[in-house]
Amino acid sequence: MGDITETEQYLNKWSEQKVSYNKRDLLTYAVGIGCDDMNFVYEHDENFAAFPTYPIVLGFKGTDQDVVSFPSEAMTQGPMMPPLKGVKVGLDGERCVEKIADLDVDGGELTMKSRLIGVHKRGSGASVETEALLVDSNGKTIYKITSGAFMVGAKDFKDSGITNSEKVTIPSRAPDSVVEIPTSKTQAHIYRLSGDYNPLHIQQDFAMMSGFKEPILHGLCSYGMTARAVLKQYCDNDPKQFRMIKARFAKPVIPGDTLVVEMWKEGDKVILQTKSKSSGAVCINNAYVMLNPKSKM
Repeated sequence: MGDITETEQYLNKWSEQKVSYNKRDLLTYAVGIGCDDMNFVYEHDENFAAFPTYPIVLGFKGTDQDVVSFPSEAMTQGPMMPPLKGVKVGLDGERCVEKIADLDVDGGELTMKSRLIGVHKRGSGASVETEALLVDSNGKTIYKITSGAFMVGAKDFKDSGITNSEKVTIPSRAPDSVVEIPTSKTQAHIYRLSGDYNPLHIQQDFAMMSGFKEPILHGLCSYGMTARAVLKQYCDNDPKQFRMIKARFAKPVIPGDTLVVEMWKEGDKVILQTKSKSSGAVCINNAYVMLNPKSKM
């Protein structure tokens, strides 16, 4: 065994970057996750609002309003990461999006403050967890986003920090609600326009080089669609009732498949899992949404 990489020295060192969005960005994201609800896709609707998971794309696009590279410049402006040995590829592992205040539907510029909070051994690699705060011009935090990336093959390092990961147990009863959400063959073509231009999701040769038979849907697109199911089923599509969504990415989804979102409502908490209808495989697990009061039973 070689030298052990110390990771603690990289923790809790805040980085800052500017991010921005406009009304068209909100519309593009909503269409990208398949929304057909007028309050998310029509800017003149009297209840027009940002879909509550929109901020997850800001770390990809930064302040750009044109196509960006992958990785984008914005993606390189986050906190410094430890140089882990043996890493073959990095995969999106988990996301938790907490809405503290509503986004301005007219757009604006925000500051994203990010830090590394933990590095932990997980199976054949490492879980690397970060925390990001979206702050407005008055210094008010409006969103908190925690992310877990799985670094396949990472080895010879020392664990450090905290973990936001948790095991969510599915209730033993049948789901209280099941919502099916179809995806289109071109779903990833639309979703990528919000800032995640990873060729894995559109280019056949790149997908095959990455170990897939064909391009796969963005995990964060499935994530947004899963949130859609909860808002539709329990909130009458009112984003003010959304507080937080937490989920782990388990299996890839192929564009054109149908997502089956199974939900168990326990007070203001909706435990859920999302499956591929064609294969039956669970693609999102260890997941739940926290609602503000007023959601229906």
